[in-house]
Amino acid sequence: MAGERLPARFSLYCQVRHGRTGSSFETATSHMQTVRAHMKNPVHILILILLLAFVSCSKEYKIDKSDYSLIPYNGNEILVLKSTENKLDTIFINGIERYFASSDPLAFFPDQHEIQNLNCKISDPNYNRYLPGKVLIELRASSDGTQIWFDIIMKESWYYGKKIYSKTEFDSVPITKMIIDDKVYNDVKIFESDGSYEQRDNYAERFYWSLSQGFLGLSKRNEKWRLIKKYVP
Repeated sequence: MAGERLPARFSLYCQVRHGRTGSSFETATSHMQTVRAHMKNPVHILILILLLAFVSCSKEYKIDKSDYSLIPYNGNEILVLKSTENKLDTIFINGIERYFASSDPLAFFPDQHEIQNLNCKISDPNYNRYLPGKVLIELRASSDGTQIWFDIIMKESWYYGKKIYSKTEFDSVPITKMIIDDKVYNDVKIFESDGSYEQRDNYAERFYWSLSQGFLGLSKRNEKWRLIKKYVP
């Protein structure tokens, strides 16, 4: 009928049939062809899937800032310890290292965990030599909060007991007072061994950790080691 508007589909069909679509239709057609081409490319699809998997699956765990104080060192101290047998030993603190590491190196997109180490050079518990590249204490972020790792060794001494503590376990260890050469420490935690390798000569029964000063020494069956000096260059 005269004056009646034709449906849009019929109008577009006529324009295509008679070659009068104009630049708008050509642009839309070109865009659709480009999209189809990309969607048919398996490389683009794989990249998209991997990006989505990375965002949804990989997690990053960080150490709570308040837990950094669990390592009460600047990173350049020299610790001098003396035993009840008048032996001397020295621990050289070589810096604090902080980095991220994966929980599973075989995972495609592994979770990342923040780690903070107190690096040191320390005496070999079995031989008369120093061991560089050792870690006295390590903090590690996990899904359950901060973990505290200890590796306590020194001259002729090795703590074989529990080495990894959750923050809850660490906090549950009672705080006591300790006196070394008339110096009083009021914030000391004593970590008892579990008897592992107690037949060995270098077996340490316990070690002492001050919340403000760090490692204070350890006790063996017939010998005690105590911190007598901390040098801060």
